Amino acid sequence: MRQFFELSQRLRSESKDQVGLHGMGATVAMAWFRSEQRVAHLAHMGDSRIYLYRQDNLKQLTEDHSVVAILLRHKDITPEEALGHPARGRLSRYVGMDEEVYPDVQTINLQVGDRFLLCSDGLTGMVSDKLIAHLLQANVDLQVACKALVAKPIRLEDTTISQQWL
Repeated sequence: MRQFFELSQRLRSESKDQVGLHGMGATVAMAWFRSEQRVAHLAHMGDSRIYLYRQDNLKQLTEDHSVVAILLRHKDITPEEALGHPARGRLSRYVGMDEEVYPDVQTINLQVGDRFLLCSDGLTGMVSDKLIAHLLQANVDLQVACKALVAKPIRLEDTTISQQWL
């Protein structure tokens, strides 16, 4: 977690005196695979997500740190209302915040064939979970799966990374 704090401090420090960058933040999703222990340690902040694709099922492992996600969890808005909500894109927790914030962390036991997808809202905001699952199922090769995912209409600055546990 020290790395999250250092990254936040550095982001605040480098952006505070630059025009247009003050208050800048970033989302992050990280996975650390420990093959000898057969586990994956996951951490995230913001609305970048980590998914597990296991035995033909896609499961979102992270909860978005956003205003809209909070409203959805409290049932103040519907999923349909969330799509066009004016607070869409406003984060409740992210790297670079003035406050000292902590990432959500978890450890997952690995099974043979597990596939992890770490992605930004540039993918999940434009491609449904159902389509993501379909593309992962249809493309066993990780390179091909990633190319199929990013071939969908997403913003160029967003990144998609996939990892398979063998």
